[in-house]
Amino acid sequence: MKRLALLVCASLFLLVAPILSAHEGHDHTPVSMKKAVEIALATVHDYSLKQPPFGLQSLDKSWRGLPQTAAQIHKNELGYYVVGVTNPQQGKTLYIRILLDASVTGANYTGEFSDVSGSSLSASSAHSH
Repeated sequence: MKRLALLVCASLFLLVAPILSAHEGHDHTPVSMKKAVEIALATVHDYSLKQPPFGLQSLDKSWRGLPQTAAQIHKNELGYYVVGVTNPQQGKTLYIRILLDASVTGANYTGEFSDVSGSSLSASSAHSH
Protein backbone atom coordinates (compact mmCIF):
# COMPACT_ATOMS: atom_id res chain seq x y z
CA MET A 1 0.00 0.00 0.00
CA LYS A 2 2.84 2.39 0.84
CA ARG A 3 4.48 1.59 -2.49
CA LEU A 4 1.26 2.35 -4.34
CA ALA A 5 0.89 5.68 -2.53
CA LEU A 6 4.51 6.52 -3.27
CA LEU A 7 4.04 5.60 -6.93
CA VAL A 8 0.92 7.77 -7.18
CA CYS A 9 2.71 10.70 -5.54
CA ALA A 10 5.73 10.34 -7.80
CA SER A 11 3.50 10.15 -10.86
CA LEU A 12 1.61 13.26 -9.83
CA PHE A 13 4.88 15.10 -9.28
CA LEU A 14 6.10 14.14 -12.76
CA LEU A 15 2.84 15.38 -14.25
CA VAL A 16 2.86 18.69 -12.38
CA ALA A 17 6.61 19.43 -12.52
CA PRO A 18 6.51 20.86 -16.07
CA ILE A 19 3.69 23.19 -15.06
CA LEU A 20 5.57 24.40 -12.02
CA SER A 21 8.71 25.05 -14.03
CA ALA A 22 6.92 26.99 -16.77
CA HIS A 23 7.83 30.63 -17.14
CA GLU A 24 6.62 33.68 -19.02
CA GLY A 25 7.45 34.23 -22.64
CA HIS A 26 6.22 30.90 -23.91
CA ASP A 27 2.83 30.04 -25.30
CA HIS A 28 1.22 27.12 -23.53
CA THR A 29 -1.99 25.40 -24.38
CA PRO A 30 -4.79 25.89 -21.86
CA VAL A 31 -5.18 23.31 -19.13
CA SER A 32 -7.55 20.49 -20.05
CA MET A 33 -10.17 19.12 -17.67
CA LYS A 34 -8.04 16.00 -17.18
CA LYS A 35 -5.00 18.10 -16.32
CA ALA A 36 -7.07 20.27 -13.94
CA VAL A 37 -8.06 17.10 -12.06
CA GLU A 38 -4.39 16.06 -11.86
CA ILE A 39 -3.39 19.51 -10.60
CA ALA A 40 -6.12 19.43 -7.95
CA LEU A 41 -4.96 16.02 -6.67
CA ALA A 42 -1.36 17.20 -6.55
CA THR A 43 -2.47 20.39 -4.77
CA VAL A 44 -4.30 18.59 -1.95
CA HIS A 45 -1.29 16.31 -1.57
CA ASP A 46 0.96 19.37 -1.24
CA TYR A 47 -1.45 20.96 1.26
CA SER A 48 -1.08 17.85 3.43
CA LEU A 49 2.70 18.33 3.53
CA LYS A 50 2.93 22.07 4.17
CA GLN A 51 0.80 24.99 5.27
CA PRO A 52 -1.62 25.80 2.45
CA PRO A 53 -2.49 29.31 1.30
CA PHE A 54 -5.95 30.85 1.16
CA GLY A 55 -6.50 30.69 4.92
CA LEU A 56 -6.84 26.91 4.97
CA GLN A 57 -5.54 24.77 7.77
CA SER A 58 -3.08 22.03 6.86
CA LEU A 59 -4.69 18.89 5.55
CA ASP A 60 -3.91 15.64 7.32
CA LYS A 61 -2.16 12.71 5.67
CA SER A 62 -5.45 11.10 4.59
CA TRP A 63 -5.46 13.62 1.69
CA ARG A 64 -2.26 12.10 0.27
CA GLY A 65 -2.51 9.59 -2.53
CA LEU A 66 -6.24 9.96 -3.19
CA PRO A 67 -7.27 8.13 -6.38
CA GLN A 68 -8.11 9.98 -9.58
CA THR A 69 -11.76 9.13 -8.96
CA ALA A 70 -11.71 11.33 -5.83
CA ALA A 71 -11.48 14.44 -8.01
CA GLN A 72 -13.98 15.76 -10.50
CA ILE A 73 -14.80 18.97 -12.29
CA HIS A 74 -17.30 20.91 -10.18
CA LYS A 75 -17.47 23.94 -12.49
CA ASN A 76 -16.10 24.60 -15.96
CA GLU A 77 -16.21 28.38 -16.31
CA LEU A 78 -14.73 30.86 -18.75
CA GLY A 79 -11.04 31.02 -17.83
CA TYR A 80 -10.98 28.53 -14.97
CA TYR A 81 -12.09 25.23 -13.51
CA VAL A 82 -13.26 24.43 -10.01
CA VAL A 83 -12.28 20.87 -9.15
CA GLY A 84 -13.73 19.11 -6.13
CA VAL A 85 -11.49 16.62 -4.36
CA THR A 86 -13.38 14.37 -1.97
CA ASN A 87 -11.72 12.69 0.96
CA PRO A 88 -14.07 9.86 1.95
CA GLN A 89 -12.15 9.22 5.16
CA GLN A 90 -13.00 12.74 6.37
CA GLY A 91 -16.28 13.17 4.54
CA LYS A 92 -15.08 16.49 3.11
CA THR A 93 -14.68 17.93 -0.35
CA LEU A 94 -12.04 20.58 -0.94
CA TYR A 95 -12.62 22.74 -4.01
CA ILE A 96 -9.60 24.02 -5.94
CA ARG A 97 -9.89 26.87 -8.47
CA ILE A 98 -7.44 26.40 -11.34
CA LEU A 99 -6.91 28.95 -14.09
CA LEU A 100 -6.30 27.82 -17.65
CA ASP A 101 -2.60 28.65 -17.23
CA ALA A 102 -2.47 25.95 -14.48
CA SER A 103 -2.19 28.37 -11.57
CA VAL A 104 -4.16 27.57 -8.42
CA THR A 105 -5.94 30.74 -7.30
CA GLY A 106 -8.29 29.54 -4.60
CA ALA A 107 -9.26 26.66 -2.36
CA ASN A 108 -12.18 26.21 0.01
CA TYR A 109 -14.82 23.77 1.19
CA THR A 110 -17.77 25.56 -0.43
CA GLY A 111 -16.91 25.53 -4.13
CA GLU A 112 -17.95 29.18 -4.33
CA PHE A 113 -15.41 31.90 -5.05
CA SER A 114 -16.34 35.56 -4.66
CA ASP A 115 -13.97 36.69 -7.41
CA VAL A 116 -15.38 34.74 -10.33
CA SER A 117 -12.76 36.07 -12.74
CA GLY A 118 -10.10 34.08 -10.92
CA SER A 119 -7.74 37.04 -10.90
CA SER A 120 -7.23 37.25 -7.17
CA LEU A 121 -6.81 34.84 -4.30
CA SER A 122 -9.82 33.53 -2.46
CA ALA A 123 -10.34 32.21 1.02
CA SER A 124 -13.74 31.02 2.09
CA SER A 125 -14.93 29.66 5.38
CA ALA A 126 -14.32 25.96 5.82
CA HIS A 127 -17.18 23.54 6.16
CA SER A 128 -17.73 20.07 4.84
CA HIS A 129 -19.91 19.32 1.86
